[in-house]
Amino acid sequence: MSQQEEFSTAIKEMLFSKNEIKELKADYETGSIKITIFPITTGIFLSLNEEIGSSIPFDEKKYNYELTTINQCLSGRCEFKHPGEAVSYISPQLTCIARKRRMDAFYYPLGYYTGLEISIIESLIDETTRDFLNKFSIDMDFLISKYLKNTETFIGKTDTRLITSFKELYQLLNMKNLGRIRLKVLEIFEMLISEEVISPSKSNYLTSGQAAIARRTHERLTSDLSRHISAREIAEELGVSETSLKNYFKEVYGSCISDYMKEKRMKYAADKLQNTSLSIFDIANSIGYSNQGRFAKVFHDYYKCKPLEYRRSRHN
Repeated sequence: MSQQEEFSTAIKEMLFSKNEIKELKADYETGSIKITIFPITTGIFLSLNEEIGSSIPFDEKKYNYELTTINQCLSGRCEFKHPGEAVSYISPQLTCIARKRRMDAFYYPLGYYTGLEISIIESLIDETTRDFLNKFSIDMDFLISKYLKNTETFIGKTDTRLITSFKELYQLLNMKNLGRIRLKVLEIFEMLISEEVISPSKSNYLTSGQAAIARRTHERLTSDLSRHISAREIAEELGVSETSLKNYFKEVYGSCISDYMKEKRMKYAADKLQNTSLSIFDIANSIGYSNQGRFAKVFHDYYKCKPLEYRRSRHN
């Protein structure tokens, strides 16, 4: 049995847990995943998904149950595939409600992801559970049809009220108090039903080819931080316009190329300042700054302190 088959089998066993919180971890060549599952009621469960790495394999055929998921990203970004090979990206400002996942892997452009996922297996929701939910004015059929009446996937901009509720839910998980966790999930259900807390997103969809161009651009830009490669140069290599390349990159990685690369270089420099004895001059050169004064200014603008002050503060 492959690791993915073992993983899917363990997930299925977790789905039928009544009052036990369960945790599952798995490591792959491209990343690692930790899933903590909290049973809410029959047919409904909550999972905290924590990933480190660029991707996690996923074979939908191994999960032979139909479910509807409500996904709220807490940090990072996750690629989501749609019919016709279109892709879009979930970020902390967006909520995704979906009936079907069309993917062979989950991709995480920033190399990490933390998110909450409420899963609803309609075939397992019995009359007792429906009566229980009705006491809280929660009609699961109405909730699902409200967002998925004419589509398999709904991605919308999240209202601050809903974001706050998900953040409060996340904070409750460390307490492992199932009673309070369940009440918060019911509150989120009721909010989704009775209030307009998700508005249709203006987020652009990319083709899988356009997303691949963004990833290749990322590889070229980050393979050697000592080199400042222009977007025009990469666009010419890949046979697309500079404007299109920049738009693809921003859609996948959530920020423009210049801002993304500045953050990448400054975080790399901060790590070297904290964990090595390399000189400021050598660190500046390693991220493409031949002028040490220029590096110090950019670093100060980002971290609000000079490189040497940063090193001293971390060592202290």
